[in-house]
Amino acid sequence: MCAARMPPLAHIFRGTFVHSTWTCPMEVLRDHLLGVSDSGKIVFLEEASQQEKLAKEWCFKPCEIRELSHHEFFMPGLVDTHIHAPQYFFAGSNVDLPLLEWLTNYTFPVERRFQSMDFAEEVYTRVVRRTLKNGTTTACYFGTIHTDSSLLLAEITDKFGQRAFVGKVCMDLNDAVPEYKETTEESIKETER
Repeated sequence: MCAARMPPLAHIFRGTFVHSTWTCPMEVLRDHLLGVSDSGKIVFLEEASQQEKLAKEWCFKPCEIRELSHHEFFMPGLVDTHIHAPQYFFAGSNVDLPLLEWLTNYTFPVERRFQSMDFAEEVYTRVVRRTLKNGTTTACYFGTIHTDSSLLLAEITDKFGQRAFVGKVCMDLNDAVPEYKETTEESIKETER
């Protein structure tokens, strides 16, 4: 019989957990149980030998536990504090020029395309899926000067469950690519929107 005074669990996992603490740069917890509430909060992380006690306290059955395979492990989510989402389109390529030439020749022409919501949705969906797949659970994204596509990026992060800050780029100086800039007034107005 279980205590039933605890909130219901959404997930229970058994396996290896890796994290760091103030006193230990890397701690590996083998054969542990982790319980997650409906709200996504970790409510326990205990040795698997405590399963019977935890099952009574949290009202779960052994069949509800998802066991990780030997080569799998959990770790805290990664936080990317500076990611230019529009540049995902050509990440890792075109590194043959100094920064300002690179921006003029590669970045700004691609970023102009983000005024198309279809293009923005395709690229932003891919970047959010990829960053999540790679373990980034929180990101600080830079969008483009296009407010609507920057708002779309925020919607996509929400849809896939990634915590994010999304910033609209404000660019009122860009003589190299005059068709990819806005006036100071436009920049302020769109930022406030």
